[in-house]
Amino acid sequence: MRLFVARRRQAKVCTALPIIIALLLLKMDPSRSLSPSFLGGKENRHGPPGRFSFGVIADVQWADAPDGHNYAKTVKRCYRGALKTLENAVEWWSTSLPDPCRPPLFIAQLGDLIDGMNGPDKLNRSDEALAKAMDVLGRAPCPSVHLVGNHELYNYDRRALAEASWLQHGDKEYYSFVPAEGWRVVVLDPYQIALIGHARDDPRRLEAVDLIAKENPNVSPDGADGDWFEGMENAGYRRRFVPYNGGFGREQLAWLGSELRNAAEAKERVLILSHVPVHPEACGGGNMAWDYEEALEVIRSEEAAGCVAAILCGHDHKGNYIHDEFGVHHCTFSSPLNKGEEGSCFGVVDVKPDRLEIRGPKLDDVLPDVPGRPRPTKEESASGHCEVISLSC
Repeated sequence: MRLFVARRRQAKVCTALPIIIALLLLKMDPSRSLSPSFLGGKENRHGPPGRFSFGVIADVQWADAPDGHNYAKTVKRCYRGALKTLENAVEWWSTSLPDPCRPPLFIAQLGDLIDGMNGPDKLNRSDEALAKAMDVLGRAPCPSVHLVGNHELYNYDRRALAEASWLQHGDKEYYSFVPAEGWRVVVLDPYQIALIGHARDDPRRLEAVDLIAKENPNVSPDGADGDWFEGMENAGYRRRFVPYNGGFGREQLAWLGSELRNAAEAKERVLILSHVPVHPEACGGGNMAWDYEEALEVIRSEEAAGCVAAILCGHDHKGNYIHDEFGVHHCTFSSPLNKGEEGSCFGVVDVKPDRLEIRGPKLDDVLPDVPGRPRPTKEESASGHCEVISLSC
């Protein structure tokens, strides 16, 4: 069961719904995902104006399988250790947050919670793997906001996701909510235009087939065959036109423009959550959205008036960071697959009126030490050691 509220097609909701009823509904849902409109309701604005915090983790991609490697066989993947990292994250969010940080209002699970290895053509354990991951997240002190990544679409098609209790829409998983006065969170779906997840005759898939045929004819229309990177060594950012990436699409970008315009008029700052990065320098130059240029145009538009403070992503497992020339912080968080249980690939974002503070047990594990990223400072508290960077807004 889930609360169907705060949808783009504004469903009518009784704003006087008692908190106790919402909590009972939440308890019945093992995913502990909570409707964004309730999350942003006045009942939840219990902190100082303009301040809240949330946990963050990306690309857990767990599977009950021995360690493996990426497609190029160059990077180790710790499939079982990634679930242990998720368990460690939940324990840290629950009991070990440093004293300066408020309890998280939600967990931003930035997509790819389970690996495609679990899918029907491989281990055939999608439901089992998802249930275990959701059970772990269900122990967190707050609900989760789940994003759709490519590995969700390797395990489930859009029809199945539309029925998923842990998502808000599934088929078109983009929406916004207001977690605190002066702030809006926008959740994007970077696979609206994609070769994966859609029915064969879905217009969004057909658009993707035409686009890929033009930009990278190495890829077969089903996205399964072909030498995707043949002859693409010097293709620059065209390397992004591969099946594991996707596009936002015109409909979603028009909606995003409207959201940012409304936020600017309301004098709200905006945090954007997207599984796939929207800036080539926030990844390796090949893992951003197909239509990232159009997305950046919307974000940088006159109507948006500079309201976007940061864009938080996953997808590129190494992670990255750039503070662009328009003042937007692009944070690409690293994957727990990299180090498994030996790593601390999770953190918390403490949002304040003038800055974002990102904390973690080991900051380099979750947001790598790259040029331009601030150097972390250490904090000691009753709950133990922590590292923090501050990003001005």
